[in-house]
Amino acid sequence: MNGRILFLFVCCVVACTFGITRAQTFDPGVNPSFAAAVLVETETGTVLFEYNGDGPRSPASTQKLLLKLVVMDLIGTGKFTLEDPVRVSARASRIGGSQVFLKEGESFSLAEMMEAIAIPSANDACVAVAEHIGGSVRGFVDMMNQRGDELGLTDTRCVNVHGLDDTPKRDSNRTTAYDLARVARALLAYPEILKWTSVRYKPFRNGKFMLYNTNNLLGRFRGLDGLKTGYTKRAGSCLVATARRGDMRLISVVLGCRSEKIRDDETRRLLSWGFNNYSRIPIVRQGENMGTVLLDWGMEPEVRALAGTTAVAVLNTRQAKQIRRKIDLPDELPAPVEAGDELGTLSVSLGDSLLAQFEVVAAKSIARMGLWDRLLSYF
Repeated sequence: MNGRILFLFVCCVVACTFGITRAQTFDPGVNPSFAAAVLVETETGTVLFEYNGDGPRSPASTQKLLLKLVVMDLIGTGKFTLEDPVRVSARASRIGGSQVFLKEGESFSLAEMMEAIAIPSANDACVAVAEHIGGSVRGFVDMMNQRGDELGLTDTRCVNVHGLDDTPKRDSNRTTAYDLARVARALLAYPEILKWTSVRYKPFRNGKFMLYNTNNLLGRFRGLDGLKTGYTKRAGSCLVATARRGDMRLISVVLGCRSEKIRDDETRRLLSWGFNNYSRIPIVRQGENMGTVLLDWGMEPEVRALAGTTAVAVLNTRQAKQIRRKIDLPDELPAPVEAGDELGTLSVSLGDSLLAQFEVVAAKSIARMGLWDRLLSYF
C-alpha cells in the first residue's frame, strides 16, 4: 500500500489509483512506537504514509467510528432523527468502562447520546443507541458489520458496539489502520461529526454532569478537530485524528502505542509531516483550453477543445515539478459536433509514469454546412 494515491475527479466524482516514488519519506524510526499507522488526505484518499496499515489490530473505542457512521447513514435516509428520544435499558445502565452513568428508564435525545459517544466515549450510550436503532445490540452489531462490508473493510469485524475487549482474542473485535481511515473518510461526510468531536467539554443531564473530550490534542494542534481515541490493554493507546489547514484535510491513524503521550506525540509528528511536505495541486481544470480541431464542412472552420473535468492531486514539491501533460487531438473531424462531445484525451504523467487520462471535449455545438452553404463557400 506504500505510495498509493487516489485522484478525485471533482466534476464526475471518479477516482483512479496509481503508484509514485516519493522524494520525502516519513521515518517512523528503527523501532516505531506504534504498531500500525496511516496518513491519508481526506478528499482524494491519497495515502501519504503507511506502516503495517493492513495489520489486524484490536480497535478499542476507535470502533465507535463505525457505530456513528451507521447511525448517521440512517439519519440521512430519514428513518431516524437526532431529536428522537432514546430510552436507557437495564443492560445499557450496567455497561462499564468510559460512561456517562446512564440510569435505567432515563431518556435522552439521540443527539445527546451521540455527543456522549463522541466526546467522552461513553460505552453505556453506545448500547442505548444500538438498542434504539437496531432493536438489539446483536442486531446493531450486524448492521455495523454489514456497513463495513459495503465499505470494503475486509479486515474489520465487530463483536460488540463499543470496542471493549470483553471476548476471547480469537473471537474479538478487529480492524486495521487503513480500514479505520476509510471509515473516518466516510464519516466526515456528515458535518455534525466534527461539531461533536471538536468540543473539549460540555454539560450533560441538564448541567449535572460534564462531558470531557478524551482527545488531548484539541486546542493543542492547529486545525485538529477530531476524531476518536481508544485504549484497552489488548489494543494499546490508539487515536484516529483529523486536522485541516488551508484547503487540505488529513486523517491520521495511530494504533498500539504504549501510552497516551506517545500516541499524541506520534499523531502530532505524522500530521505535521503531512502538512509540511504535501499540497493539493490542480493538474487540470474543467473548461481549460486544450487547443482547436479543424471541422470538415462545419458552419465554423474549427471548434475549441476544453478539459472536460477538474482533477486534483496531493503531491510533494518535487512531484509537482515532475507533472507532464500531453494532449492528443485529431487534425480534423467531420461536422457536426455537439457541445461536450469527446474530441480527444489529455494524458497526465508523473515523470515517466502515466497517472490518468481525461476527456477533451467540444466547447460548443457547430452544425454541418448544407448544400447551399457549400455552394456559397466556393464563391
